Amino acid sequence: MLSKIVLMSSLVLLSACSQGNKLLNDRANGSFAGKYTKTSTLVPINSIQSSQNICVDNFNFLRSAKSDKYQDYSRDYIKVGSGYTFLNVNKNIMGNDAKEVYTMNLDMKLDTLCTKVKYSSYQFIRGKILELSSI
Repeated sequence: MLSKIVLMSSLVLLSACSQGNKLLNDRANGSFAGKYTKTSTLVPINSIQSSQNICVDNFNFLRSAKSDKYQDYSRDYIKVGSGYTFLNVNKNIMGNDAKEVYTMNLDMKLDTLCTKVKYSSYQFIRGKILELSSI
C-alpha cells in the first residue's frame, strides 16, 4: 500500500514538474499564447511575474520601487507571520475561544497591513503620474 502511494505521488510530482517546464519553455520561446496575452514592445522581457496574491504583489512592487515604507511594512509582516507560527505550534493546546480570537486578530492585522501596502503602492504610482504631468 505504501509503495503504491509513493509511486502515485512521484508520478503526480513528475507530471506537475513537466507541465511547469513546458509552460516555462513555451514562454521562453515566445509560443505561449494565453487568451488575453498580447505581445508588446513596451513591457520588458524581465518584468516581475505576478504571484497571484495581490498583497504579495504590492509588497514586491514597493520593494522593487525602493519605497521608504517597505522596511516598516516588512517588519510588521514578519511579526504577523510569527503570530501565525505561534498559533500553529500551540493550536492543539489552546482553548477554542482563545484560538478563535487569536486567529481573528491575526487575520485582521494581516488584512490591515495588506491594505496599507496597497495604499502605499497607489500613492507611489500617483507620485509618478504627477511627475509626468509636467511633460
